Amino acid sequence: MTSMHLVLRLSSRGFDHPGSLCLRLIHNRRVKSVTLPGCRLYAREWNKALQVITYPDNASQRSLYLEKIESKITHETEIMNRFIQQLQNKGYYTVDELVSLYKEKKDEGKLLGYAESLAKELERNHQYRTANAYRTVVRGLIKFNKGVDIPLHHLNSCLMRSFEKHLKESGKLSNTVAYYFRNLRAIYNKAVKSNRIVVRRSENPFAGISTAVTRTMKRALTLEELQALLQIDFKEQLHSVTPGSREYDRIKNMYRSWSYFFFCFYVRGMSFIDLAYLKKENIRGGVIRYCRKKTGQQIEITLTAELREIIESFTAEVAGSVYLFPIISSTHKNAQLQYETALRTQNMRLKSLAEWASIKRPVSTYVARHSWATVGKQENVPIQVISECLGHTSPDTTLIYLALLNNRILDDANERVTRALRGFSLD
Repeated sequence: MTSMHLVLRLSSRGFDHPGSLCLRLIHNRRVKSVTLPGCRLYAREWNKALQVITYPDNASQRSLYLEKIESKITHETEIMNRFIQQLQNKGYYTVDELVSLYKEKKDEGKLLGYAESLAKELERNHQYRTANAYRTVVRGLIKFNKGVDIPLHHLNSCLMRSFEKHLKESGKLSNTVAYYFRNLRAIYNKAVKSNRIVVRRSENPFAGISTAVTRTMKRALTLEELQALLQIDFKEQLHSVTPGSREYDRIKNMYRSWSYFFFCFYVRGMSFIDLAYLKKENIRGGVIRYCRKKTGQQIEITLTAELREIIESFTAEVAGSVYLFPIISSTHKNAQLQYETALRTQNMRLKSLAEWASIKRPVSTYVARHSWATVGKQENVPIQVISECLGHTSPDTTLIYLALLNNRILDDANERVTRALRGFSLD
């Protein structure tokens, strides 16, 4: 249990100078103090025993100031109590964590501080992609506002329309513009829900601004392009160079990225982040079971011959690791940073692989996912089945019904897509 009381730190210059009012927190015998910003009081103005402000006998300008301080004290203690309750609901916590949480959110009245507090919470829940999205779009809006932070209650339709115009005039594509406003709207809605913004029913800063994604197949490879990528002969290339040379290592690394790409493809378009965090314990009884990082939805995929071959090719490299692939390989480094580094490396190598296969457009990690869906559609796999195979979630009632599909249907769909790619001899 955390105890909290107010303490006035007297000025080192004497009683004739105002001191600082602080919140003193005691939890598990540890003591921490937080200075309340803007709460400066003289010693005669603070009743330590009653924990209240002492007003002067005569009405004065000072009384008006003290009323504001009293209101601020009430506001700050309510915030601290909310954070105490929040941490207590989660279980064990330290007083340092409590102070850190309070300091993170003390600027929540403005966009940058509030978005950062949301991002920190998302990171605590391992939702790094959304956290980064919040930071990106907020930085973009503040940069447009000449670097000046924006009070939450100043988020209005005039500002949003001006920002939308700026993004379009600076050459941002429609999907990028939609990305900005989807995330800004999410931040705004959370501020409204938590009563940080009080709005009238008629107010909607995002009215008339499209946040819909424009469908595009630019990320999907055709079946012919996928087959060209699959047929890259790494053995021949390795035989043509000296073992242990820089070129030999480069070709081996390209093969590694090639394996990652097709593993993602064979497992119904797995996202690269899910591949990176996939553990050996996720495979039981010939089935891969994992939860999507993005949505938390559980996915089950039957282990095929193609998948077994790729997994076995990394056996030596992951001998002492809990992970299935050597992406998060160090226990002494931050796992998220290792993933982000691997993602950049993977995308760079996929561009080179595309050149090797004479593919005239860029290839990235997400291409495996788009391509699986595209080939599935070409093979007449029902759209509903494709959606569930990819682990898509949305408020749409159709996806609620799709959850009832038997997993055998999903495995059959995966086999049909894989069989389409196998429609030629590798010998």
